[in-house]
Amino acid sequence: MISKAEYANIIKRIDELEGDHRHMAHIGALRKEMNDLNKDFFLEVAKGNIAGHRLVNKFGNAPSGVQTTTTDLWARADSTTTQQIWLAPTAARIHTISSDSASDTTGSTGANSVTIWYLPDWDTAEAQETVTGNLNSGVAMSNAAVIINRMAVNPQSTSTTSNAGTIIATAATDSTITAAILPGKGKTQHAIYGIPSTETAYMINWSGSIDKSQGTSSSCDLSVSFNPNPDVQTTVFLREQDVSVQSDGTSLFNRRMANMPIFAGPGIIKIQAIGSANDLDVQIDFDLILIENGV
Repeated sequence: MISKAEYANIIKRIDELEGDHRHMAHIGALRKEMNDLNKDFFLEVAKGNIAGHRLVNKFGNAPSGVQTTTTDLWARADSTTTQQIWLAPTAARIHTISSDSASDTTGSTGANSVTIWYLPDWDTAEAQETVTGNLNSGVAMSNAAVIINRMAVNPQSTSTTSNAGTIIATAATDSTITAAILPGKGKTQHAIYGIPSTETAYMINWSGSIDKSQGTSSSCDLSVSFNPNPDVQTTVFLREQDVSVQSDGTSLFNRRMANMPIFAGPGIIKIQAIGSANDLDVQIDFDLILIENGV
């Protein structure tokens, strides 16, 4: 965004040239310069107008699933403690995308197509692939992935819901479940993101909340955690940021980073939580700007 001083200087230069037709071309150039300076940087990145830059928003929810022990904010961390801690595959693996509902197939009322955003390896930029077919039987991806950053359903003409069952991505060989879409959600809800070695991520802000309790008030400690070498091992994370929220009053927090935390790839960012009681419902999201190395 243009500063007041820069704006005033351009206006002054235009005023000095007004009335002299010989300088109309210069006036036009100055007006273009002013308009370019006044553009919103993040909007221009979102529109793809700034080479080597892209924005990412990640959001996660542990559906009544945050426990009194460390819990990752993702769909399989639920009140039955299905899987509190998310795991990456142990190596680049072909994933099978499958649903536990017979309605998630072609021509039925659920889903038959899912797009997956993933890293093929830790030195390659994010790619995407779409699988289509009988998800209840399982459809394998064509390409291997070291991490799945997100999945989204592509509704079909016969769909009455985005997805009837729980859709999961299961890695071959080690059977790790690395992503999940809960029934009717249509997208993954995991506050987890993998960065390749070709990019550096800057965290713009992160925010979240804890649902109101029905009885005794509850609290939750949230942290930004980072694995700086997932190409070597996938389970050790360093704590980078901390916030605590209460279920009493307004629980929402939003922390915008003036001094943006820097996460050089390869790496994995994820949000973790520890509750004062079990089965807390906690939501979180964070925004990143990713810049290609050398830009």
